[in-house]
Amino acid sequence: MDFRAEKGKITALVGPNGAGKTTIIKIVSTLILPTSGNAYVDGFDVVSQAKEVRRKIGLVTVSDRLMYYRLTGVENLVFYGALYNMGLREARERARELLQLVGLGDWSEQPIMHYSTGMLRRLAIARSLMHDPDVILLDEPTLGIDTTTSRKVRQLIRGLAFNRTIVLTSHLMKEIEELADDIFIIKSGRVVAKGTPVEIKSLAGRFAEASIPSRTINSEMEKYVLRFDNGMALVRAPESSVAAMTGQYVEVEPTLEDAYIMLAGESATDFRPYQIKRGGAWGREHPF
Repeated sequence: MDFRAEKGKITALVGPNGAGKTTIIKIVSTLILPTSGNAYVDGFDVVSQAKEVRRKIGLVTVSDRLMYYRLTGVENLVFYGALYNMGLREARERARELLQLVGLGDWSEQPIMHYSTGMLRRLAIARSLMHDPDVILLDEPTLGIDTTTSRKVRQLIRGLAFNRTIVLTSHLMKEIEELADDIFIIKSGRVVAKGTPVEIKSLAGRFAEASIPSRTINSEMEKYVLRFDNGMALVRAPESSVAAMTGQYVEVEPTLEDAYIMLAGESATDFRPYQIKRGGAWGREHPF
């Protein structure tokens, strides 16, 4: 695969689990070595010039365990500032400024063991900004946090992109559509589509919705099923596929999620409807 993330833009890497998104983030952030190929951050090679790369990047990982839970928010950020040779006074001022920026000013002197998941995610973003990096790498930054906090994090990310390069991964297509300037869809370690949200949606072509008997759904169509009900399946798929199965359908505007499912979605063979035994008797079909 080959991709370029530009300054002042948010570049999104999306794809199924195991596609290689987090691996890319780890290679670019020098956490692991690539087995082949080359990667550069602002012209610096991630292998031979790793120290220079680390000065350029801020990293927020999907399973962020890089904090000291008995320390306060300020103390955690000051510690990381020291790793970048910041003086104590400078680090404290920077830490308090960033905690205000991410909405944690009132919690700055509290041990972070009392922080919620969303607060910890915002603290991680603040930590990534301590040395004012040119590039920020965000691996699923809103994973596991509530809707309100997720919106705050998205607003924060959008504001950071003004004069930086941001690369993020996410499984939430609504989030990607709201944030991303450029999207790279990855499947099995390869880029299968790239472009702006509008360009990616245009690749989907015409979409349609229709109710089709469940028994007629093959493995290729399973990924397009919205729900099963009383022996029928509501599908949202490319118009040509729906038309081949039924003459009665409604044309719909494709979303980014529709385009993603068409381009990178995998067959739902392992999730076919099956009978669930309840109360000693077999109930009707349920999809899982």
